[in-house]
Amino acid sequence: MATERRLGRGLESLLGKGAEEELNLPAGGKRLVPIGDIAPNPFQPRHDFTERELSDLAESIKSVGILQPLVVRRAGKKYELIAGERRLRAAKLAGLTEVPVVERENTNDDDMLTLALVENLQRADLNPIEKAKGFKELIERYSLTQEAAARRLGKDRATLANFIRLLDLPDNVQGIVSRGTISMGHARALLSLPHPGQQYSLAQRIEAQGLSVREVERTVAAMCGEARRKRPRGKPAAARSPVIRDLEDRLREKFGTRVTIEHRDGQGRMVIHFFSDDDLQRVLDVLGITE
Repeated sequence: MATERRLGRGLESLLGKGAEEELNLPAGGKRLVPIGDIAPNPFQPRHDFTERELSDLAESIKSVGILQPLVVRRAGKKYELIAGERRLRAAKLAGLTEVPVVERENTNDDDMLTLALVENLQRADLNPIEKAKGFKELIERYSLTQEAAARRLGKDRATLANFIRLLDLPDNVQGIVSRGTISMGHARALLSLPHPGQQYSLAQRIEAQGLSVREVERTVAAMCGEARRKRPRGKPAAARSPVIRDLEDRLREKFGTRVTIEHRDGQGRMVIHFFSDDDLQRVLDVLGITE
């Protein structure tokens, strides 16, 4: 499709022929503009910038200036950032009042999103969750297959798929992964656990005890084996209504833990599972029940 072909041509298709050379202009760039006239890129997928990396870059900027101009588009009488979020933040930290920019014309919102994603996914140290969300947004916005998206980004399809799978983890576990206190290897092992509460409890143990990936894999295997041993034998359960399954999924998303519904002839029961005291407290908070 046309959008896929455009994406595949990379920076040149988005910024025009010779853009890569322009991105490497010496200090001063094409134009100096007031730093306060540049608004952030609203499609920027990266949200976490460590104080250390910004501080180091700010010191470098104080010493030698900004070697690579920011790329902007016109927004009324001011500008909107296309590429260079880290440099813009560091420049503010360094106390600069003006920064060098390259202004690009005819850059629409789709191009803004695509360039921000490509720039970050290929070049910057996004955390695994930010990468996963970036990959997913790129795929969904341009109706790409994982294979096509991986090819356009110069990555292996399996690598891309492993990142996207991280989004199956509950939000509280994704937050731990985003902080960098557990690795992607740890997170992939947690995905083998069937219940969000188990995943969160073990993620907390990894943080507190510094468990290795191998230790986590052994723990997950033991937990899954125990669950299989406890499963009662006998005839398989009757197929459940798609409506009930959908309701369970919606409740699972709301409570962040497993919810099962037994329903027959307008009667039954609903069970909200929890796997730690913290899990129970979180469910109570969602229900609005306080001590």
